[in-house]
Amino acid sequence: MTNNAGSPLDCVIGGDTHLNDADLQVLLQLASLDAMRRAVALGLGVEGAQVLQVLLMIWQRPSRLRSTRSYIVSAVDADLEDLTGLDEMHVHEGLRQLVGFVRVDDLDLYLSGDVELSLEPLLNGGDGALAKRLDTFWRTSYVRRRMEAVSEAEDAIVVYLEQADTRATAGARERLTMLKARWARFAANRRFKTPLDVKEVLSHLPEFEAEVTELAAIHDGLTGLLVRPDEYAVLFAERYPVTTGSRIQAMRAGSQIIERPVVSGRDRLVVVK
Repeated sequence: MTNNAGSPLDCVIGGDTHLNDADLQVLLQLASLDAMRRAVALGLGVEGAQVLQVLLMIWQRPSRLRSTRSYIVSAVDADLEDLTGLDEMHVHEGLRQLVGFVRVDDLDLYLSGDVELSLEPLLNGGDGALAKRLDTFWRTSYVRRRMEAVSEAEDAIVVYLEQADTRATAGARERLTMLKARWARFAANRRFKTPLDVKEVLSHLPEFEAEVTELAAIHDGLTGLLVRPDEYAVLFAERYPVTTGSRIQAMRAGSQIIERPVVSGRDRLVVVK
């Protein structure tokens, strides 16, 4: 139904994203709000807006299929009647109003109430701007939380080192000396110094992630070496849990999410019969 593999939108919320369903949820909500805004601005009627609202809620469910069906929504008119509170006549009017805003393969089946459509025309809008906004929102949110974890870890390292000489056992001295030297090298050579700047980090996110990895190793090494069994200890990964997919998404070059020029006449759907 869609032929959008490898598009900027796919890199954020489609088949090419590394984010899992939990990480995607906020982005899908933002994309749904944008789709509704765009549809209303382009003249979608009242019934069409009510039907679209419910279809967007269905689309956001965690069981949403990925890859080539990333933007597909399926429903039947009876379900739409129940969820919108509209009667059959007004639901079908809403479906008719939606034609031209979404992509439909089988128009006769769709208008009879067996609904399968693609939201891709509304989401892409022809220029890739939504993909860029979603990527910016996600990266900024990710970086802010990551920066907070870094700040907390740095504070913990300072405390550990202040207490190191009195807390380290004789057998831990060699390891402690190595970690102190590693911390000194890190502090002298690090690119991103506190107070961290969000824009700078966003501009060089893969490099920032590399520094975070080294900081985490030093933090966790000192934690294991100096924290006593009866004390509460937190490893770096616990300060801000990050899935593997989120880290890979963060290290993906931001230049992959680019705006595409508007193609005249493609903002709205051409129905394929």
